[in-house]
Amino acid sequence: MANFLLINAGVTHPHRPWLDRLAGGGPMVLPITISMGATGLGKGVMARIVRAPSDEPKFSARLLTLVAIYSCSNVRDAQLEPLLGKASATGVLMRMNAVRVDGHETGERCIVHRGDVCLSFAESP
Repeated sequence: MANFLLINAGVTHPHRPWLDRLAGGGPMVLPITISMGATGLGKGVMARIVRAPSDEPKFSARLLTLVAIYSCSNVRDAQLEPLLGKASATGVLMRMNAVRVDGHETGERCIVHRGDVCLSFAESP
């Protein structure tokens, strides 16, 4: 288990194995970005995700700052790019305060939803 993870390349979502390896109470800091064309760069937000102290698969999240950074080509989901772009443009991404890894249907509080990871505002801050 990792006590702290720092991801230094832009992704569309937290990689599930990273979340699984994060120790209880441990934070992960990562840039959640959308691609800026064929430049290899992305723009978005730097997020801090913290696993619940009990090691259960429950994660809180908060945004730290805006960011422009090189993209991580291996942890990008092309299907999430338009959803992430819309969430960023409308400001909904700024409401993110949770990361869910439980299996659930896409709902009104899902900002960017995949089968294994969901950026959401499902929990109150």
